[in-house]
Amino acid sequence: MMEKFQEHHNDEEIQILSIQSESEDWEERLIYISEEIDFFSNILGSGLKETVSVAINKEDASYLKKQLELINKANEFHLSTFFDYKNKLEGLKECDDVQCENFYLKDHLVFKTTLRKHFKDFRQLKVLIFKFLKVSFN
Repeated sequence: MMEKFQEHHNDEEIQILSIQSESEDWEERLIYISEEIDFFSNILGSGLKETVSVAINKEDASYLKKQLELINKANEFHLSTFFDYKNKLEGLKECDDVQCENFYLKDHLVFKTTLRKHFKDFRQLKVLIFKFLKVSFN
């Protein structure tokens, strides 16, 4: 992100670049979470081949799979909301006063708080999966 800032940028331009950079990071993280959810769901839900054995209690696997489904729905919602946010963020480039910029900054901070909670929830679920899932490769 720092490489995008040039000495000729003023504070407002730096703030806009910061918001844009952070939103790009969110997009990458949300898409990657979708891939991770698919990976974990496949492990928990598949009848694995003889080369890989997974030891997990069926009740735990069922619970974790349901939690993955819930977090996946939340991730899909956040990804959809993010694309709406990203489109709306284009208006920030047209701002010519502080009031306009503050409108976008407020939206950004609210969305940031929401995504931080989502990312934390997913990390906590992954920790649970790591604790319950025992994988061995033959």
